[in-house]
Amino acid sequence: MLNETQMNHCIHCSVKDCKYHCGDENYCSLDSIQVASHEKNPTDEKCVDCRSFECKSNHSMF
Repeated sequence: MLNETQMNHCIHCSVKDCKYHCGDENYCSLDSIQVASHEKNPTDEKCVDCRSFECKSNHSMF
């Protein structure tokens, strides 16, 4: 795994709340990511998720 300051120019990402997001750059710092669907038959981009996501903050939302 790369650290958060090393961009992987092959993985574009705009999720700034992710632990692996590269600051002001829209890239991920991981070597690779896991992508999966939460739908049985995905038909739209909204049906697909980055399963490598980890929240940058450890604070509970509740």
